[in-house]
Amino acid sequence: MVSITNIKNFIFISLICFLSACPLFGQVKKVKLLTEDDYGKWSQMIREGISDNGNWVQYQLVYDSGNDTLFVRNTKGKKVLAVAKGYDGQFFNDNSFVYMLPDKRIGISNLMNGKEKKIEGVGNYQIAGNGGFLLLASNEEGGTTTLKVLDSDLTVIETIKSVSSSMISPDRNSLVYCHNDGGNKKVTLLVFLDHKVQKKTIASGNYAYFNPVWQPNSNAVAFLGQPILKTGSSGPEVFFYKVHEQKSYSFSMTQNSSLKGFDFNGNRSSSLIVSDDGMRVFFTLKDQEESSSMESTSDVEVWNASDSNLYPHLKQSGREGVNKMGVWEPLSGRILIAGKGKQDIYMLNGDQQYAITSDVFPYLPSDKERPEADYYVTNLLTGEASLFLRQVPFENAALVFSPNGKSVAYFRENEWKVYNFADKTHITMPSAVAFAYEADYSAPRSPYGFAGWTADGNRVLLYDQFDLWSFSIDGTDSKRLSRGREEGIIFRVADIDNASSIYEPWLVETGNEIDTASAILLDAHSEDNDKSGYAVLSPSGKLSIKTFTDNKLSRLKKAKNKDISIYRQEDFDLPPQIVVATGNKWKDAVVFKSNPQHRHYPWGHSELISYRNSAGESLQGVLFYPFDYQPEKKYPMVVRIYEKQVTTLHTYIAPSMYNTTGYNTSNLTSQGYFVLHPDINYTIGNPGVSAADCVIAATNAVVSKGCIDPGRIGLIGQSFGGYETFFIASQTKLFAAAIAGAGVSDMSSFYLSMGWNYKTPDAWRFEHQQFRMGKTLFEDTEGYRRNSAITFARHFSTPILSWTGDSDKQVNPEQSMTFYMAMRRLKKDHVMLRYPKEGHVIVDMVHQADLSSKIMDWFNHYLKDCPKPDWSTPE
Repeated sequence: MVSITNIKNFIFISLICFLSACPLFGQVKKVKLLTEDDYGKWSQMIREGISDNGNWVQYQLVYDSGNDTLFVRNTKGKKVLAVAKGYDGQFFNDNSFVYMLPDKRIGISNLMNGKEKKIEGVGNYQIAGNGGFLLLASNEEGGTTTLKVLDSDLTVIETIKSVSSSMISPDRNSLVYCHNDGGNKKVTLLVFLDHKVQKKTIASGNYAYFNPVWQPNSNAVAFLGQPILKTGSSGPEVFFYKVHEQKSYSFSMTQNSSLKGFDFNGNRSSSLIVSDDGMRVFFTLKDQEESSSMESTSDVEVWNASDSNLYPHLKQSGREGVNKMGVWEPLSGRILIAGKGKQDIYMLNGDQQYAITSDVFPYLPSDKERPEADYYVTNLLTGEASLFLRQVPFENAALVFSPNGKSVAYFRENEWKVYNFADKTHITMPSAVAFAYEADYSAPRSPYGFAGWTADGNRVLLYDQFDLWSFSIDGTDSKRLSRGREEGIIFRVADIDNASSIYEPWLVETGNEIDTASAILLDAHSEDNDKSGYAVLSPSGKLSIKTFTDNKLSRLKKAKNKDISIYRQEDFDLPPQIVVATGNKWKDAVVFKSNPQHRHYPWGHSELISYRNSAGESLQGVLFYPFDYQPEKKYPMVVRIYEKQVTTLHTYIAPSMYNTTGYNTSNLTSQGYFVLHPDINYTIGNPGVSAADCVIAATNAVVSKGCIDPGRIGLIGQSFGGYETFFIASQTKLFAAAIAGAGVSDMSSFYLSMGWNYKTPDAWRFEHQQFRMGKTLFEDTEGYRRNSAITFARHFSTPILSWTGDSDKQVNPEQSMTFYMAMRRLKKDHVMLRYPKEGHVIVDMVHQADLSSKIMDWFNHYLKDCPKPDWSTPE
């Protein structure tokens, strides 16, 4: 029977938890507490942008409630436009701004006089004609589109109906579209002139026209036409039109003898590409479908252990599963197929005169994530094919083509090399410094990165750990362009995050073209991630740091027509703000500060900590302080684990219940918790053991500071962090509670599981990747057992909450179920949450809020002595 005294004590404890979110002690001074009801005040700032003339800045604030708002300010900081529910904004015609609204509406605002216009029934828009025209699209019944062309005065000057597909030219001065004109199928070219448009029909006939694509310089266009009711024709015909010459060319895939045995493959994101010089059109092919030995009247799946790939992969792509590339020269009519036998088309070089094909079949079956491959080069002018590279690991498969098409850079055997297509030579870039870092799992070393090519293609710019280097491609000359190693500063060419080109062929990828005759903007950050900033490298080689601060600076954007830039600045206790930098002096000016309500709360701060593992290796972590920290108190702490997390030091985290893993640092610090993000160094063959060693060392280092109650420490992780949480909790009693999301509890069964995301065995994760065993289960059975939490199930004393999505294809939900069954049989304190129709992370907002709430409940109960939540009480 429960006594009256016990009931009073329970009520008293509950009241304290309700009023103060379960702090260990009462309030010492009056502060504004942050509660769940306040979370909705916070926004995320996204899609920052600057106008071409540098006069205007745009950004969008996104709220959990959905009450998002789009803003425009001038670069002096004055707000000139706020659009509730606005999105997808672009600057138009220098001083106007166009944006989308809900319910298929579009808004256009004059930023100088404030006049606005709204237009109904618009699905999307494009800016055309050097910014002087708007192209509005609206959906019709039957899947076609109506296009309306508006001039700079917002007058509709052209209406085009029944459009099935269209594409604006790379220079945005022309539009090609396929449409039905009164029952006649046509392809029409529309040219944007001064305040008017000009139209010309470039194809018409008994075809269903589709998939128009442009030559990169906008001088020609290619498209497909599927014959309608034409006898003996099953595949499409390819059309090519030269704009200035007004000449048309075409050929039939079905009737061309060079393509016998192949079908057109339209499953690619774009099945046509026009070469830069307009002399060739590329299209994808596949082997003609034949009856397969896998096809049967029976629905039984036959999984043969000797198959080159697993059954699902073979079923999806066939036993060959390769794509060929057809090359058509419209002027001569010549047809060429790139790649022989089982070679799959991989990439085109910079000027599309060479094709790289790959062959993985010599290395199947493979125990890796992706098999190794032999690479071949086909000269598309002569048809000559030759072996380029043999047995290339997937991890080092990147090829970086020069923009002029003459060379390709690649990384092999820990060195950068350049291959010249004309003379077929491989040149190694010599250097006394290392250009690759040692991975802490068994995989080839990866490069620090490739910065780009000079405009003439004669030099490559490469990174070592700290600096930017320049090499002549003949290997005779090298020079270091920055001096970061001496000061512990890492320099990288800044990623100026402006809008990308509208023409991005899926098979053509060249390295950045860097103009060394002009100033180069560099990103700079300290080796320990404590400081970041930007620098300028002048053509003379002088490097000057423009801003370098103990905040996080990111998302640099530059005005197209003026020397004005914007970037984002933030810290854990500084909400993101937009900063404008003008000219060479970079007199930084803040034009917008997000989340002004932040200053009303005693937010806390973050700091780097240092510690050593048992091997004496020096590591770092990030320690986040609770709101209203008071040195005389001892606080509970949550340790969040994954791998390396020191980059979170200066990241602002808005409190929210809508988190894909249920974890939010600010939710915890606002409720009186310290939060620790420790870095982990791993030992091959002992991932769990080494993780436990580092995490325990980091936790003890913080406890020694005297601000943590050692009996009130929690542990949390998701995915690989979930595996680490399961395992670490089995090795120590340091943690009073733990939460493992989508984690692996038994390495042996996971090693032998099917990876449905990639349709490959999961063994590669252990032998070559994150699980870092480096050997098969059969070579090191004891090692797999030693690093599995389930092995130590009998010794668990830490109460663990686990969660999983029942549709997780990354980590089988059975891994969480296995742990649950073990804890149930051993009568341990454990609760598992299984979310329906969720994958590796939680995407449904109701589920997100539920998980966030339950995580806080779990820690509040075990780390703050709050009552046990009803949902975790046994029935």
